[in-house]
Amino acid sequence: MKVHFLTENALEALRVNINGNLKHYADKNNDWIYSYFCEESPFIEYKQEFPEFKLSFNAEDDVGKNDVKNTMVLYSAMKSLTDTQATDERLWSGMCHCDCWDFLQTRWQVKDYHDLSDTKVRTRFFFGQNKKRSLITNSLSKLWWCGRLTYDEQREDPFELTKYLIDDYATKMLIIFSNNYISNHDITVGLFSALKYLEDIGYKIKGKRRRDVYYEATKYLNVLGGTYVLDYFTSEELEQKNLKYMKSIKGASCAE
Repeated sequence: MKVHFLTENALEALRVNINGNLKHYADKNNDWIYSYFCEESPFIEYKQEFPEFKLSFNAEDDVGKNDVKNTMVLYSAMKSLTDTQATDERLWSGMCHCDCWDFLQTRWQVKDYHDLSDTKVRTRFFFGQNKKRSLITNSLSKLWWCGRLTYDEQREDPFELTKYLIDDYATKMLIIFSNNYISNHDITVGLFSALKYLEDIGYKIKGKRRRDVYYEATKYLNVLGGTYVLDYFTSEELEQKNLKYMKSIKGASCAE
């Protein structure tokens, strides 16, 4: 399967005129893009070819379930990308405007342009914030990076930790993937392994919301990272350190 990226000039031309094109982001197809560029294609075929894949959205399912399903589909097909390639806005924005236009319309349930704003389009179709945060807010790059950092081929089900995100997907993504250390795959696997285990045993912190468990776990890794070089630890070592700390918190309990 061939996918398409935007040229640098085309990317910038679309970005600076989001407001002028806003109504078109509710269109059923992307024909308007070719008209905008005077019938010349702003897209170029990506040099790699990928296995055929199709992203989908079922409005009857929870959003987190849809996002996890599409994470597995996209990452399975495109896991040959390097980390450097997967930080290129031209690729993800190109796919958003071309190969996956239909998917974005259904994913965001766009009925007409009144459902849209400059900020929504900038975030969903482009890198609307700094590059690091944009990787988890762009509609497609967030799926790839979620797969990249949770896929663990050492497990019987390599996507076991990815599926952990089904419940409260957006919160887990924003809290956990916003940390400086999280681009390291082993650190992410160690953290998610600990969090999944704690959830499985019914771990709770008295008087705290469930999502505060994520905050505590990531806060601990930040503190640990101030003392040690986290890259030197294996995912198993980080999992055990996190579990030991979380169970030591005053008021923590579990159902096991």
